[in-house]
Amino acid sequence: MERNAILATVLVILILLGYQWYMSHYEVPVQEAPRATTAPPSDQKTTAPQAAQPSPIITKPSALPRPYTPTAQMNLPPKEVTVETPLVYAVLSTAGARVTSWQLKNYKLDSGERVDLVADQTPKPGPGALSVWVDSEPLDGAFEVDKQRLDLTQPGSSGTLTFRQVTAAGLQVEKRLTFHADRYDVDIELVVRNVAAEAATAQPRITWGPGLRHEQAVHASTIQPPTLWLDGKRVQEDVSKLSGEKTIEGKLSWVALQDTYFAAALLPKENGADLRAFVAKAEKDQGVVGLLGPKQNLPAGGELTLKARLYAGPRDLDVLKAVGQNLDQLIDLGWFDFLARPALWLLKFLYHYTGNYGIAIILVTVLQKIAFHPLTAKSMKSMQAMQAIQPKVQAIQERYKNNPQKKQEETMALYRKHGVNPMGGCLPMLAQIPIFIALYNALSSSVEMWQARFLWIRDLTQPDSLFGFTLWGGYTLNLLALLMGVSMWIQQKMSPTTGDPRQAQMMLWTMPIIFTFMFWSFPSGLVLYWLVNNILQIGQQWLINRGPARPPASEGQPA
Repeated sequence: MERNAILATVLVILILLGYQWYMSHYEVPVQEAPRATTAPPSDQKTTAPQAAQPSPIITKPSALPRPYTPTAQMNLPPKEVTVETPLVYAVLSTAGARVTSWQLKNYKLDSGERVDLVADQTPKPGPGALSVWVDSEPLDGAFEVDKQRLDLTQPGSSGTLTFRQVTAAGLQVEKRLTFHADRYDVDIELVVRNVAAEAATAQPRITWGPGLRHEQAVHASTIQPPTLWLDGKRVQEDVSKLSGEKTIEGKLSWVALQDTYFAAALLPKENGADLRAFVAKAEKDQGVVGLLGPKQNLPAGGELTLKARLYAGPRDLDVLKAVGQNLDQLIDLGWFDFLARPALWLLKFLYHYTGNYGIAIILVTVLQKIAFHPLTAKSMKSMQAMQAIQPKVQAIQERYKNNPQKKQEETMALYRKHGVNPMGGCLPMLAQIPIFIALYNALSSSVEMWQARFLWIRDLTQPDSLFGFTLWGGYTLNLLALLMGVSMWIQQKMSPTTGDPRQAQMMLWTMPIIFTFMFWSFPSGLVLYWLVNNILQIGQQWLINRGPARPPASEGQPA
């Protein structure tokens, strides 16, 4: 969420409300724990309060150990393995058995290239997407693999890739990845066997990172800190403050790297109570997240298993909710989450019938305006009533200009006499602020509108840029923001003035200009919502102004 933009919006709205309140009381005085290496040693300290000792991953003896050949001695050349589903095209390298490309087939950049959730696509020593450890260092050597390609383009199909490596210490590592045709999540099973004649120590882990999305897409993305759902609440870690790695205790549902529209999350599976989350800082303050199992002593022939899931796809509420384990909480919709989620649902529902998110936004705005029509009409009539008694208010201010206390008493008595509520025009606006903020969060976080077009707008999640021109370094024309500013000026011009005409004239020009510049960098979907809201407000005001002239409120008559 664009937190600064939200604060600016609320501030300007409060200025409007405060201005109206001040005008109604014109000139009335106011009463007065980290570590420095990428891989943690066995005696690392956690940053959270010490939890109960996790139960060990079950070990079991297998056949008697036999002589083994470390995979490194086989001199296997690295090669690529591809996986294709209707949703994903993934490339994995046998060098480290890590993902080097994870392309989302339904999401494309302006260049036409698919969104790729692997930031660093060159295998190199250190952590990588789906890289694994069994000791203090990631397994970077070549793995054996059972398939060269996995074609799951048929709906409902699934398939498994198995990567295998034997370390110099005699630990045989098998990483099994099960892909599904119609899902973004992948089942992960990491099996470690001791094939040596002596006991060995192992601590399995699996990671994603460093970073999220290929660097070509970073300019169009707002990277968020590594995020966890821990003990039933959202936790974020600022990797820029880390000097190495941080292990986090607690009941873990998932740990993720994400930006505004996409995410890669690791979720414990089955014996997940044994798994902890960790975050680390890589080069250029890039985040790394992962799952860490308990450290164990494996006897000869013993084995252990780590089971987890990977989700790598869009931040779509429906898709995330289907994965389970509270993964839909990846999307933080702010204080008014209970309003933003229904707003998103309504947008998607209307899109199903209209086929265009711009039209869906317009319809949502119309429905909201209908729902708030009684409050809005009451606000406009209250402002008319205030305008009608302004000569009397000004007379009191002139008569008692040297006695502020008496001026305040007489002004409030006048309001009571005519049944006027000076805040009557403000309260309906206050009621709509949560709706506006909820819609802002919904529109700003909705991957559904990413790259969605409407009329000349190329992307409803980005500021409008009809065309660019070179002037003092280059600018773009935001026609939608300009139209919004003009509509706001017309709306204020038609609204009754309740204070000093000179100040009202100043506000007539100041507020549209402020809003235009503020909305210049807002997502065009939100500017479209505000523009349509202003147009509807103008229509309401025109209908009220066309009615018979409202006489000044009589004594005791509510306005």
